[in-house]
Amino acid sequence: MRTILLVLPGSTAPGAVDYYQVLQEETAVAEAAALGFSLEVAHAPGFDHLRLVRKRLGDAGAPRVDAVVVEPASLSSTELLLKELKGRAGLVLLNAWSPAVEEHAASWGAGLPIGTLSTDHAEIGRIQALQVNAVAPDAGSVLCVTGSLRSSAAQQRLASLRAALKPGLTLHDTEAGEWTEEGGARAFESWYGLFRSRRFELHAIAAQSDELAVGARRAALALATPAHRDMLAAAKLLGVDGCPGYGKRLVDDGTLSASVVAPANTGDALRRLQRFWQAGQPLPLRAFTRPLPYPPSSAGS
Repeated sequence: MRTILLVLPGSTAPGAVDYYQVLQEETAVAEAAALGFSLEVAHAPGFDHLRLVRKRLGDAGAPRVDAVVVEPASLSSTELLLKELKGRAGLVLLNAWSPAVEEHAASWGAGLPIGTLSTDHAEIGRIQALQVNAVAPDAGSVLCVTGSLRSSAAQQRLASLRAALKPGLTLHDTEAGEWTEEGGARAFESWYGLFRSRRFELHAIAAQSDELAVGARRAALALATPAHRDMLAAAKLLGVDGCPGYGKRLVDDGTLSASVVAPANTGDALRRLQRFWQAGQPLPLRAFTRPLPYPPSSAGS
């Protein structure tokens, strides 16, 4: 039986939930059972991915790890994982990209799979821009609450959002440390600390996850200035991930104006590993899953 180590980001905040990572884990557990893999799941708060991988691979009493499926927290941790695992185990990087992948893949090791599988983050940013364009006035203002900009996902989403906004819209952005409600609240408070003494107006808050959106709105509704609080309560709220039990529900009940569905990719990663071992089919160095607007009409389609 093949042993797969799945390492997902974890939060340092007690009780914080990242519903996309919950979906990633649930999907992997179901697919591993169907394929006959032994799946070990680890959660890495902050930037502990490398430590967890090193500890597991160094455990002489545990079964050999055939492949690591990991969603790194930053570009720097991506490159460290490549160096650590080269020649030792298979690797599938989720939702991350670095040019170093191509450099290491050429000499990764005989019989060891390597590849990446990512949501198309540029497409997420483009879809969210279309959603903003649909709800904000032509000369309006929008605040983007990003995830950590140390991740390639957050960088790509923001760049694509900026490029696809209609002319005349003013874009502000603020960075969250974690993709959670608390992260969204803190990011909004940081931005507001700079703008509260200025004249400003926001017509939309577009966050890079549904949790970030909810956290930002919570912080906005707690403001002491009634005029700012009322204005921000009326601003359209948009998120990303569209998980069935969270983001989609929030759109359906009107809390969010729209979201972008980012499908789980852990199941696809495990199926690609199975094809490698059974049929010798190499993993693509860059593969993407397709995000979709929710509701479908929110992006003008």
